Order: sequence, then C-alpha cells, then structure tokens
Amino acid sequence: MKAIVLKDVSKMFILAHHGEGAAKGMFSSVHKRKTATEFWALRNINMEIDRGKVIGVIGRNGAGKTTLLNLLAGISAPTIGRIEVNGRVSSLLTLGAGFQDELTGEENIYLNSSIIGMGRREINDKFNSIVEFSELDGFLDSPLQTYSQGMRLRLGFSIAAHMDFDILLTDEVLSVGDVSFQKKCFDKIEEFKKQNKTMVITSHDIDTVNRICDEVFLLENGEIVKPGAEKISARYLELLKENSLSATFRQRYGRTKWWADKRSWEKKEGSKEVRIVQVKTFNSRGKQANIFKPQETVRLEARFIVEEEVQAPHFGVAIFREDGAYCYGPNTLFDGQPIEKLHKGEGFFSIEYKALSLKPGSYRFSAAVWDSTELWAYDYHVGLYKFEITGENKNGQLVYLPYRWEPVRKEQKFGIFPVAEPAEHFDPEYKLSDHTSPCPAQISSVQLLDAAGKPGTDFNTGEDLRIKMEFGFSGLPRNYYLWAGIFRNDDVYCHGVSRKLKEKTMVLNYPQFPLLTGEYYLSLGIWKKGQPEPVLYRHKISTFKMAFSGQDHGTVYLEHNWKWQLPFSDD
Repeated sequence: MKAIVLKDVSKMFILAHHGEGAAKGMFSSVHKRKTATEFWALRNINMEIDRGKVIGVIGRNGAGKTTLLNLLAGISAPTIGRIEVNGRVSSLLTLGAGFQDELTGEENIYLNSSIIGMGRREINDKFNSIVEFSELDGFLDSPLQTYSQGMRLRLGFSIAAHMDFDILLTDEVLSVGDVSFQKKCFDKIEEFKKQNKTMVITSHDIDTVNRICDEVFLLENGEIVKPGAEKISARYLELLKENSLSATFRQRYGRTKWWADKRSWEKKEGSKEVRIVQVKTFNSRGKQANIFKPQETVRLEARFIVEEEVQAPHFGVAIFREDGAYCYGPNTLFDGQPIEKLHKGEGFFSIEYKALSLKPGSYRFSAAVWDSTELWAYDYHVGLYKFEITGENKNGQLVYLPYRWEPVRKEQKFGIFPVAEPAEHFDPEYKLSDHTSPCPAQISSVQLLDAAGKPGTDFNTGEDLRIKMEFGFSGLPRNYYLWAGIFRNDDVYCHGVSRKLKEKTMVLNYPQFPLLTGEYYLSLGIWKKGQPEPVLYRHKISTFKMAFSGQDHGTVYLEHNWKWQLPFSDD
C-alpha cells in the first residue's frame, strides 16, 4: 500500500475583485462570489509516494507548495481529484506554532506539544529528550521573549522531531540554527527514514532537498514540471535565472558549500550547448594516472565540443572526498579570468594543482562548463572521476597543513615548515565530548593569534594563524603528549598534530593558513604514552571563523593555475 496517492488533483480558490465587499486579493469560498476570478493553485497533480520515502517539493514563491501540504494534511480539500493518505499524519507547516513569549521555555514545550497532539504523559516521557536535542537546557527557566530566533527554531524543531507519526509534512523548516544543529536535524531525518517513516518536504533550498530526499518534484504555476529526474535541479535553476528571484538565489548560494549530494555522483547534467567529451588526470611526471602521492602536482584536463555559441561561460573543477566532504571548488569566474564567448568547435581547459595537499584516501573530481552566473550548467559531470591519494590516514584527517611548533626544536631549522605527522594519539571516538581523568597537567589558557600577535576569533585565509597554549603543572610530566586538532563546525576533522608535552607555554604556528570561509573549532587532548584513552580532553575549547576574499567553495584553498584553448571563430 502506498503512503500517499494523488490522482488528478486540482485546487481552485475564488479571488475576490476589488470593490465587491472584500479587500483586493482576499480569498473567499468557491460559492460566495460568482463574479470573482477563479485561481487554480494546483492543477492535475499526480503522485504516488511509497512508505519510508523522503519526497522533496521545490518551487518558487506562489508555485503551490504550501497548498499541496495543506491538502495532504487535510486542512483543505481538493476541488477536483482524489487524495489517499494511509497513516497518521503530522504537519510542521509553521515551527513553534502557539509559542507564547511570556511563558518559559519549559512551559512552551508543554504548550506546543499539546497543540500538535501529544498527551501529558507522552510529553513527560519525552521532555528530557526534547531538551537534550534542543541544546537549550540552560535557558528553560527563561521567558521565550529572551530567546533569539535561532533558539526558538531549535525548540520548535526539537518538539516536532519527537512526535509519533507515519507521515510528516514540513514546509521550509530545515534552515534551523547553525551548521552543527542543522546536521543534527539531517541525522534525525535519516533516523526517520530507517524507521520507515514517510516525509514530504517543501523548500526553496535545492541543496537541502537534493541532499536528503529520495525523489524531488518541481512545482511551477501549480503544475508539476517533468523535465526528467536528472534535470529537475537544472530546470529549477533555469526558472530562477529567468526571473528576478535569481539575484536572491545567487546571494543564497554564494556562501561556501561543504557537502556534496552523493546521489548525483556520476551523473551528467546540463543543457548541452557545450559537451565535455573527455577528462584525464596526470601526475607530476606528466603521465596519465588516477593514483597520486600526497602533495603531488596533479593536472586535470577536460576536452569539450561547443554545439551552440554561448556567451560569457566559465570552467569549474571541484574535489570531493568519498564521503561527500567538499574539499575545494574553484572556477575561472572566481579566479578573475573571464571568457567572452565560446564559438562552435572543439577546445580544452585544464587546472593544475601545485601540491594536492589532501590526506590519503578516496576522492572524486567534478568538471563543468557553467553560464556566466553559475546558475546553469551547459555540462556538469558530477563526481564522475575517481582518484586515490596513497598512504595511511587512520584518523580521517582531510588535509596536510604546514606548521611549526614554538619554541622551535633544535633539529628544526627556523622557517622550515614540515608537513603534519600523524596524530597517533587521537581517536575520533573522543572528539564530541570532554574527558578528564587524573592528569599531572592542566590547560590554563588558549588564545588564537593573528600574524601580528593580536588575539581574536576572526581570521583571513592566507594569513598566519598562531595557537598559543599555556599549561599548569609542577615539574615536567614524563611520557605525556599534547594533541591539537582543527575541525570544521560540522565535525569534519581537518588537521591534527601532536608533540611531547615539555613546556608550560607552547605555540602552534600555521603560516598562510589556507582554510576557506566558514566556522571551525579547536580541540585539545593530553595522552600518556601507551594508553589508548586521553587523560585530559577538551572538545571545542576554542571556536573561530575564517573569511576568504574570493568566492571559492569547499574547505581548503589549493594553489592552482588554469589553461585553456578555445575554438576559433569562422569569421
């Protein structure tokens, strides 16, 4: 049995004319105003949704997304057609509906939970879990009017995530909180999928729905647009490009992107005015290869055919780790190398990375020819080209970073920055919580400093970053090691180093720190030699932000250069 079936569903409202006793633009019932204009919010909608599937519905404002959810929730009935919904339905059409500002967070949990259908006993049973998920336990006694908008959204989603349901309907609720909390929301949705629950999610955010949905429908003017499953995203971008919303869309997606939608990998998308016909990768000796040594010079070359002349295109290449982590994605537009047009014919573009400073592991290249705004791809090969970086990477670090410990070791010449040695004392099992046991040393203070020695939390890509750590202990502890690890705010382990703990003040110096725009954090640990567990661990002991002057996507800037040969004009 299907969870949801819509058969030839249409929904019509009556739009009252101005001057007929109602404000212009107000809706009335179908039978009240015979002279009013008919407005069809939905037309001929046909869907069959299996149990346990997450379905995304995307579209611009006014496309009919909310009307569709209202029909599925039983809030309104279709004008034409049949809807079959099999299972208990819960709808999150507005997070935090019924919240009262003068009540405390705890009181609002009981109020809001009651509104969405929970009984008193159920709320009592789930209360602690709701609070733990929201991460707001320190604010439960405070009036809701003291909460930020982000805190209110956290509380609303946390309540909603603990409802019992077979089918969940959500409308634009997944932009909740910061990156780490959004990750928790996505993890919760994955948990719902494993429980065979069905979800219908509407959104403007194509990245979100592509990441978490099994299937995506595109609504435009109340109708389902059917360009083919592989072209839904491209068609949506085209619709935005054709309308004034495109500027807003560019602003929304101009930020750094940290994850890939792995379900799109090995697909070829785009309008095909330009076709990428061959992609090869070469090692530092100029030999074609897809297995490379750490920090080797690597070149990717893409050959293309221009079927129709295009104006102001640009080339792009992106690198993703096999788990979807976005490593780096520059393009010729971001790098200020404009291309006026592509004439019909054949050509190529290439990018060479001076040192592919990613840790050993499995990766993928994407290659694309984009339009002038990067809203539309002429051809986009998504994660199609696999490659390997040889070596061991036990702890899952993402990138090699040059560094220097201060005081400088006797055997280390000043100005020589070795690549990171393996942080053998770090086990990812401990990265998400503090841990303490008897330890002869304590972490007294941690400061992040810029190149001028000024402390702060905001730094620029490409400038020096120094981490100053001070420790308290009597005498020098023997056989103890310090570990310092840098993580993205979504817990991806970027880089870690370790050193024997000898000095009360130690400085870790990262020259020309290459991490891109985003939020990061530092964790510290102390291990005793030969013991698997830390004696002292401080999770997120310091947080900081990076800002890159360019627009490159991903996590780490990789030095590179572009070359290309374009087709000649017949003129």
